[in-house]
Amino acid sequence: MSTEIRPPSKNSEERAGSAETVNAAKTAAAGVPLPPLDLTEENVKQVLVDARAEFGQIFDTSVGITGQVELADLDGPFVVISLKGRFWHERSMVLARIGNYLKQRIPEILEVDIEDEKQLDDSPENF
Repeated sequence: MSTEIRPPSKNSEERAGSAETVNAAKTAAAGVPLPPLDLTEENVKQVLVDARAEFGQIFDTSVGITGQVELADLDGPFVVISLKGRFWHERSMVLARIGNYLKQRIPEILEVDIEDEKQLDDSPENF
């Protein structure tokens, strides 16, 4: 008799969120533009998750890339993100690409900035 170990099952809300991310990535990969979203904290967080799927090379954990992009603040049309960990590309490039992606998906965003300028320093001691 064998015993199968299964990971804990996700609740329906988590499954729906991950399905949305997969669908968004598939749609974007097929060259189909995604519909614009309203500017809400939830949508900004979701677009950051979608960006992780779309920009896989920036976040490739198989080669020790541990970079994380998180929403730090949302003040009207101004988004502030934080960068943590190691990235494949320079952090300034990550900020620029994520900023462009956010603005494309949520047109109401006027500016995407970094929480702390030190987070743009690519020195190993900042990882």
